Amino acid sequence: MADTFDISGEPSAAEAEPAGWEAVQAFTGGIPPDRVEELRAVRTLEPVYPLLHALVGRSLRDFFVRAAALEALVQSGRPAFGTPDLDEVLSFLDADARGATVAALRRSGWLEHSPAQGTTITDAGRWAFDILAFLHRRAGEAELQPTVAGLDYALQIGVDPVRHLLSMRARLNALRAEIEAARASHSEVVLRRTARRIDDALQLSAQIRAALDRVPLDHVSARAVAREIHGQLALLHGAGSELHRDVTEVGRQYLALTGGLTTEQIVRALMSRSMEELARVARDALLPVVAPPPLVTTDVLGSAAEQQALRERPEREELAWEEPAQAPRAAHDALTPEDVAALLYDLSTIAGAGRAAPLAEVVAHGSRSESFLRLSLLALVGDARAGEGFAGRLGALPLDVNATGEGWPEPLEARAIAALTPGEIVPRAVREDRGG
Repeated sequence: MADTFDISGEPSAAEAEPAGWEAVQAFTGGIPPDRVEELRAVRTLEPVYPLLHALVGRSLRDFFVRAAALEALVQSGRPAFGTPDLDEVLSFLDADARGATVAALRRSGWLEHSPAQGTTITDAGRWAFDILAFLHRRAGEAELQPTVAGLDYALQIGVDPVRHLLSMRARLNALRAEIEAARASHSEVVLRRTARRIDDALQLSAQIRAALDRVPLDHVSARAVAREIHGQLALLHGAGSELHRDVTEVGRQYLALTGGLTTEQIVRALMSRSMEELARVARDALLPVVAPPPLVTTDVLGSAAEQQALRERPEREELAWEEPAQAPRAAHDALTPEDVAALLYDLSTIAGAGRAAPLAEVVAHGSRSESFLRLSLLALVGDARAGEGFAGRLGALPLDVNATGEGWPEPLEARAIAALTPGEIVPRAVREDRGG
């Protein structure tokens, strides 16, 4: 049967029978309760359920869940919990069960909520945690003094004191948080009330340290918590001294009344005045008694003028205007590759001799790469638009490159390239004589 909850967080009348350990799985999102450490730790409290029935709800299932939730909250060591903190600490419960459990703990007085701090564990909640801790071995205590006595008793009967130490650690964290809240309030009443509580707690410091020293060495977890409590006590002493200092500072703000008047008489005298009269006195008190000095005076202006006149002013350097040196120019021969220079020489020789030369004689020269370079540069020969540099020199040569035959490459023997389209390089004077 599905579990339903009313607004108060208690099980509705739809539950026919009280649910126990096996039904806890409905609250864990399907996770078996034996796999949850917090739930396994509280299952030993099942025999004492009738003693706590008024605190834990209507069923054994609620007892398991609420006890595990309370122990998880106290053992986390946090003085206050926001919504993300509750979701993290009670992550073993699903969202609906978590909200119903927290609501039930608040109704029972184990938790309380304030907009400033969030959800905090009440003294009743810590008392219930101590009860649960002792009921693992049929014992029970409450508050800081009984917690110390409970720690002594647990050590005497051989119970692992880690639960009592966790409770003490949570209480000391709560005391430190209470000190910080009191100091932030700047209220003398709150400061003095908190100081009295802290003094009562610090009087047990020596007794707490003596009990901590008796924790057996073989209880590793308990010894770790005991070391934390030693540090907390030192911090609590420092915070207590700062709290007393704030109480002293607040007391210094009050005037010593030596004329026979009491604070009550002064308050009654002020209350007898009208609001308009008190407001007029307050407005007059806010007015300045002495007129403020002017912002600018002759002395200020004279001093500023003197500083301006005495300020060091470096002289400007004279600039010599002259023409910049010409950039160095490289010779054409230096910019022309050797292979291109050799091609220019061969083509110039053909133009000067005035006779045509076979294309294979000019192109198939040297290595294969040089032959390909010559063949690619022949497209610039005789083209006046070739540009500058060696390209312009190739374009200025009075030569024409003519292909003969059908244009298909023919094999070349003992040449750098295997085949080449037949053709010739003809000087333009020879071409005109041929009538072309």
